[in-house]
Amino acid sequence: MQKLGTSHCDYCRLAMPASETIWCQKCIALIPKVPRCRQCGLQTEHETEVCGECLTHPPQWDRLFCISDYTEPLREYVGRLKYAQHFWLAQDLGVLLSKQISDPAPLILPVPLHWKRFWWRSYNQSDHLGWTLTQLFNLNGMTSRCDNKILKRIKATRPQQGLSRSFRQTNLLGAFKVTKPITEKHVAIVDDVVTTGATIDLLCVELRKAGVERIDVYTICRTGRS
Repeated sequence: MQKLGTSHCDYCRLAMPASETIWCQKCIALIPKVPRCRQCGLQTEHETEVCGECLTHPPQWDRLFCISDYTEPLREYVGRLKYAQHFWLAQDLGVLLSKQISDPAPLILPVPLHWKRFWWRSYNQSDHLGWTLTQLFNLNGMTSRCDNKILKRIKATRPQQGLSRSFRQTNLLGAFKVTKPITEKHVAIVDDVVTTGATIDLLCVELRKAGVERIDVYTICRTGRS
C-alpha cells in the first residue's frame, strides 16, 4: 500500500519518494536486526528454533514474531502509539511487523485492556495492530480475521511496566478469560511490546483450555527479561 504524497521521512525529516510507511529506507535500516530464538524471541548468538532457556523453561506460546528490540527508532513510535493517542501509527508499524510473519494465524487476538484503562485511554493499541495485520494479510491473499471480543480482562491490575518478573506474574493472576468458543486451532496474540512474557503466558493458558493447539505472538518489540 503506497502512501502517495508522503514527501519527508517522519524520523530523519529528509525528503523521500512515496513509500508504504512514513519512514525512508535508510531509517528503516537503522532498526537492529539480531539473531533470535524463534520460540521465545529473545536474542541469541545464532538464529535458532529453540534456545537453551526454552528447552528448560519454555514459554506457553509456540513462536514469536517481532520487528526488533525496544530501542530507537522503534521506542519513540511505540510510545507515541501507546501513550500519545497516535493510533494511526499502527498502520506503519503493522507493515514492518507483517513482513516478519511467514505463516499468519487465521485468528488474531489483541491483548485486552480492562474497561477502566480503556475508558481512560480511549483506545487499545493492540486492537489497532491486530486490525492492521489482518487487513495486510488479507490483501496478500492470506485469510485471517481479528476478534477483540474473545479475550477479556476481568481484573484491573497495576501497569506491568517497571515491575519485576515475579511480581508481573502474580499481578496478573485471574486477570483474563476466554469469553466465547474458538473454532480455530491456530491463533496469534498481538501486543505492542513483550518483555517478560507474563501477560502472554497467562493468556496462552486460557487459550489452551479453550482447545487452541498453536499460539503465535506478534509484537513490535521483544525486549529482554527484567
